[in-house]
Amino acid sequence: MEIDKCSSSNKSERMLILAVLVSTVVTISALGPPKYVGDGKGRQIAKVNHTKKLLCQVEGDPFPFIEWKKDGESINELWENHKVLKDGSLRIKQIEVENAGRYVCKATNGFGSIRVNYTLIVVDEEKDVVSVDGTQVYAKSHEEDLTKEGASPRFTNPEKMKRQKITRPVNSSLRLRCKATGNPRPQITWMKDNHELYQHDGGRKSSWILRLPDLQQTDSGHYTCVVRNRLGSINFTYHIEVIDKIMAKPELLAPHPLNTTVKIGESAQLQCRINSEMEPHIQWLKRVDDPKFMSNNSIKLKGQPFIILKTSEIGSGSDGTYLNKFVIHHVTEADGGMYICLAANTMGFSWRSAHLIVQSNHPQNQYAYTIDRSNLNIPLVVGVPGGILLVVIIIAFLFFQRRRRAQYHQGAVVNGPHFNRVPTQDPEPYLGAAHTNDVKTNIHVNPIHGPQHKNLYAGVPSPHLIVSSREMLSKNSQSIDFYTDISSVSQSHHNPHHHMQQYSYNGP
Repeated sequence: MEIDKCSSSNKSERMLILAVLVSTVVTISALGPPKYVGDGKGRQIAKVNHTKKLLCQVEGDPFPFIEWKKDGESINELWENHKVLKDGSLRIKQIEVENAGRYVCKATNGFGSIRVNYTLIVVDEEKDVVSVDGTQVYAKSHEEDLTKEGASPRFTNPEKMKRQKITRPVNSSLRLRCKATGNPRPQITWMKDNHELYQHDGGRKSSWILRLPDLQQTDSGHYTCVVRNRLGSINFTYHIEVIDKIMAKPELLAPHPLNTTVKIGESAQLQCRINSEMEPHIQWLKRVDDPKFMSNNSIKLKGQPFIILKTSEIGSGSDGTYLNKFVIHHVTEADGGMYICLAANTMGFSWRSAHLIVQSNHPQNQYAYTIDRSNLNIPLVVGVPGGILLVVIIIAFLFFQRRRRAQYHQGAVVNGPHFNRVPTQDPEPYLGAAHTNDVKTNIHVNPIHGPQHKNLYAGVPSPHLIVSSREMLSKNSQSIDFYTDISSVSQSHHNPHHHMQQYSYNGP
């Protein structure tokens, strides 16, 4: 019984220790420096004679100590209308214009600190003024967004304003752009030769484009746009020249556009430079290689169909030339082909072409595409190498045939005739015309071996009628040695004029 009590007591102690360890681990893992948990709205707007509460949205374990400052000066109990609440927020009562400025909430614990910055903007609706820093006020404008930082004017499309000198013929039209942005929204004023052209009312929307229709030579001059708001001012000047008559058509300057090679998925860029008395009309065209791609916006140039492409804005160079670029993003295989840059004015037009070659990312497809684009003559490519190969084969064949014959003749002369021993028995004796059906044997013994050989003609009725093949051959030959090879005799019989002898029979 005592043992059971001791064991249960030990278990309780272990459980208590485990619980303490777990709580300690959880507590340690939660400890850390303060963190910002706010919405990020750093600009706060307050009205005169109203109350505003600025939150210090931070958290930490242990909970951080909160301290507020305005424009670098600590806020304490001596500040009128300012009080730091228990949750760490700052409350401002009976707000005045002087309360505008920068407020900082600093949260600190044993693991670190963090700062939260605010800009308090005070609006006096009675006086229709606004203060950002508490020392200066400016007129309130509906063109200004107080929730955003103020910004001085800047041009939104400066790349379209590089061309300062513009030439136009009489009776043409022109548009000058000076679009800008800022906070407050800037106002624009147009001037010609330092004289104001338009006077905008305070509530009137700014006109970023100056239109000059039906130009005359008296419209030549310097046109300046002046853009300003309460934080700054910018300007830009155009030099306009109106000429009575254009003397020449545009000239496209070499080497542009250039042949370009890109891979599928990349971006391609073609450009052309034009020399002209005035800004020409520039148009990019693409040749139609497949009739199925013909559309309504197609034209013919020297009998070839072309598609009219969308053209970007015309720029001007420092040397007085005009520049235009044509860009294709994410190129596909269908984008390959011939492109034309065409420039025109009232005196005519000029054009230059370039090829865009699109390579596949796969080597096999790239090779096949390159062959197709090269416009090679396929019969010529296949026929010329084939003909050369055939001539080489014929020459080699004749060479080896001639060499073989030369070796053959040389071997016959050097080695001379070769005589093999002729067997003493004729395996198939020749029976003369007088033989009968009573012949019992076809064996004939050459009498040159003498009487020691048995008479193998015994029992033959007329042995004198049996004629051997050698005797038959000897009758047909003039003089044949008995040991001469049979094959040579056969050759002499069939071709007596042949000067070489061939020996193929080998006796036992």
